[in-house]
Amino acid sequence: MRPKLIIALVAVVAVALIARGCSERNDDTARKVGMANAATTDAGSQPVEFSLSAADDEGFDLPEREEIRQKRKLTRGTEVFVVGLTDFGVDTDHTQVFVIGIDGRVKVETADTDAAEVLIVRSARKREDLQRQKVEINDEGKNGEDLYIRIGSAEESDHGPTVRRRLKRLRRLDERYPDTSSSPEPAPEIRQRVILRLPRQAGLEIREFGGDVTIGGGGGHLGIFDVTGNVRVINAGGPINGWSISGDIDITFAPLKANIVRIGGDINGDVDLRFEGEVNVDLTPHNVNGAIKLDFPNVETSVRETEQGRILARPTASKARIGIGEFRIEISDVNGNVTLSKAGNIDASVSKAAAKSEQRQTK
Repeated sequence: MRPKLIIALVAVVAVALIARGCSERNDDTARKVGMANAATTDAGSQPVEFSLSAADDEGFDLPEREEIRQKRKLTRGTEVFVVGLTDFGVDTDHTQVFVIGIDGRVKVETADTDAAEVLIVRSARKREDLQRQKVEINDEGKNGEDLYIRIGSAEESDHGPTVRRRLKRLRRLDERYPDTSSSPEPAPEIRQRVILRLPRQAGLEIREFGGDVTIGGGGGHLGIFDVTGNVRVINAGGPINGWSISGDIDITFAPLKANIVRIGGDINGDVDLRFEGEVNVDLTPHNVNGAIKLDFPNVETSVRETEQGRILARPTASKARIGIGEFRIEISDVNGNVTLSKAGNIDASVSKAAAKSEQRQTK
């Protein structure tokens, strides 16, 4: 009996040690997502389930990582903010989700859901670097309440220096962000990825963003402004406004409805628009410093006349109709080529965008 008792005790101790080791290994992960669970669970309800993956498929993250997860039901009037600025103004007539003043990358997917899910992955070379940057989250956690996530700096009152660098890359310095920095010590490198899962009809605005933007699907209003990176939108179905983008723009439209797309205001890259299904487009380009290619058989072109009746010979002043029109596209102030074509093999476009992104990172 005694040998059996000893064996049993050894087994119990071994199980306890294994469980303790697993608990210690999971402590770091628990710290990463703990505040999200507290902010998204109503009293008496089950813990919120998250679907978004934090996997770093492109090797973007630095060694020390931290995850922030939030989920909020989007009812009428509910808004979601992921911001890196203290003061900002927004127009909420058509928009419910805002990503403003963040450096990094953003990826958006849509689904048949009534909730907005937010995943933010922050990474740095040292964990203390992450601790120098404050993260504020409103903790109401109830349906119908706005969700506000602010990623700021412990040393600075706002992100003025970061925004100033971003606007300088866009060649649009703004007097709201004067250069008041006095410390010669550079800020630690902190990389950020914002991943969103939204209802298909939710309005989305991305503004003052330093990095690539990828959006999959959606029929709501989409606004993309002051972005220093490539923009790719797949299966767009709603109205789009793209303004001041320093990178390539690649948009694939689902079968078109009568709507409008406006792209302009200093676009420093190529614009590729691809269409699924029947195409009926009225295109108005202006100040395009590159080739305009309409890869369709049924294209009617015309040139605009001045008030004196003189015909403008520049191709950037022409108008074009594909099919019977109806879908309005206005493109202006583009320092690159503009191409409209049928949706098909987009691998070449994806490779092109990836190559340009890699070139920027190595500079």
